[in-house]
Amino acid sequence: MSILNSSLNVPFSKKNTDVYLKVDKLIYLLVLVFALCVSSLYSQNQKRVDSLLQVVETQTDTTQIITYAQLWVEYLYVNPLASKPYLDSTIILAKRLKNDDFIARTTNYLGVYHNMTSQYEKSDSIYDLVIDMYTKLGDMTQVSYALNNKANSLRSLGRYNECLEVHMKSLKLKEEIGDTEESIAASYWNIGNIHGDIENFEISNDYYNKAKIIYQKLNLQDDVATINVNLALNLKGQKEYEKAKSLLFEAVPFYKEKNYNNDLAGAYDNIGWIYAQQDSLDIAEDYYNQALTISKQYGETSLIGLNLRHLGELYNQKGEYRKALNYMKEAIKIAEETGTRKKKIGDLLEISKAYAGLNRFKKAYEYHTDYHKLHDEILGEENIERMNELEVKYQSEKKEKELIIKENEIKLLEERKQRAENQKLFLIISLIGLLALAFAIVYALRQKMKRNKVEREKLDNSLQFKEKELTTHALHLAHKNEILLDLKSQLKELKSNNNPNSRSYQKVINTINLDINNDSNWDQFRNYFEEVHKDFNSNVMRTYPDVSNNDLRLMSLLKMNLSSKEIANILNISIEGVKKARYRLRKKLNLNTEESLQELVIEL
Repeated sequence: MSILNSSLNVPFSKKNTDVYLKVDKLIYLLVLVFALCVSSLYSQNQKRVDSLLQVVETQTDTTQIITYAQLWVEYLYVNPLASKPYLDSTIILAKRLKNDDFIARTTNYLGVYHNMTSQYEKSDSIYDLVIDMYTKLGDMTQVSYALNNKANSLRSLGRYNECLEVHMKSLKLKEEIGDTEESIAASYWNIGNIHGDIENFEISNDYYNKAKIIYQKLNLQDDVATINVNLALNLKGQKEYEKAKSLLFEAVPFYKEKNYNNDLAGAYDNIGWIYAQQDSLDIAEDYYNQALTISKQYGETSLIGLNLRHLGELYNQKGEYRKALNYMKEAIKIAEETGTRKKKIGDLLEISKAYAGLNRFKKAYEYHTDYHKLHDEILGEENIERMNELEVKYQSEKKEKELIIKENEIKLLEERKQRAENQKLFLIISLIGLLALAFAIVYALRQKMKRNKVEREKLDNSLQFKEKELTTHALHLAHKNEILLDLKSQLKELKSNNNPNSRSYQKVINTINLDINNDSNWDQFRNYFEEVHKDFNSNVMRTYPDVSNNDLRLMSLLKMNLSSKEIANILNISIEGVKKARYRLRKKLNLNTEESLQELVIEL
């Protein structure tokens, strides 16, 4: 149940022991905000997956990483193992690009994956790498999120002192950098989880309610619903079973509607546990089996272990000790594999009861001894006291900061009052000066507007004159070349009639050719042209670097809207040659048949 952020540090809510945890999201770039599908593989949006698979092979660089990350998320809550190849692709591509930000981001994804697959030792060490990476990048926002995620891994491992300490560090850092309200609420949520674990229900509820207020303000209904379930679980711990059960039943249709399968399994498991405490064992067994069926299909490994332990506990209550023992062996195996030490406490206790029920007291004693040892190690008075001291220290520091803020606010108000009095006198004195200055500015602006109007008229007249000169020059050049070409044609005809003066005619023809091809004529035209159409040539070369000098000449003549005949005369080519030149130019400019070359050139 979650939303993925463009940064793709998944802010997922998931079942862990008896309460929910919140993993912070990275708000970055990006690029990537969409609702996660957490339904079964059969109800998954296969159309979306197919669409992503089609485009990913055609992409490059960071866009390809983002698409692989989207594919990873599509499978993460449905089939975590199937999501792994896409996650591996994001990591490989990020390293290939040598992009430090994306390397940190994709490494964080790996931590989330290990957390989702109950590999908490691995996720813990990976988050240490992420924290180091973002510290080197100077991104303290992402450091605070990585700390939050690391703390949740520590909680799953039953390392509560470290967990609370890291969560407090994350919260303080968020407060220092002024992070978002939603991110602060995530820390409140997680700290509430820890206090719920050690049965500090009053403190836990206080943190949950602070998070709930923020989520209600931001209209984040999913988060509000899950906070209500967490409050219900605290009621369960306080043995207010009917209130807790009522809230859990309210959550069931919500989880079904949203296809939040893991959360639904957790709700069924907790409902079953409450019925078991009320000695409604057959009802409890039904809910436990529903939870286990869903967990095995969709859930993380540690959630399956919890369901198995509760079934073992139920069969201990029924006196079916051998059956209970079978379930407990599976549960404790999962606890050892995943490193979820707090779950293991309950597993050890129930397996001890099962052996005692089978009259195998030596085995029962061994497991009971292990139970007490692990319980004292994790939930001993010394650890609880230390965790309470962390809370007191945080609250004291917070109150001291609030007191300093209030003192500064009082001082600031007094300073503002004094400044207001000074400003009042200053404003009265300044008002007269401002009025005089305003009058002077208005007068000056009017004069400037008059001058600008005159200057604009001069510039407009000058431009019109230059445009006339340019047109006249171009037409003159076309007319001159037309006459010279006609004269050249006549001379060639005279020369071909075996005329004794053919050599003289050739000299005249050569002179005409020199004049027609004389670059000075074009240079003079170009000077006129650039005065009227400033920066045209440079804009063309910058936009279309492949055009040649001849192409540039043609574009200049097209800019003047000259006819093909006039262009042919100026360029000393045939009208057919002009058509071919226009065709070659269209290809260089990548124009299709529907696009107008003339309009494109005029707009440049």
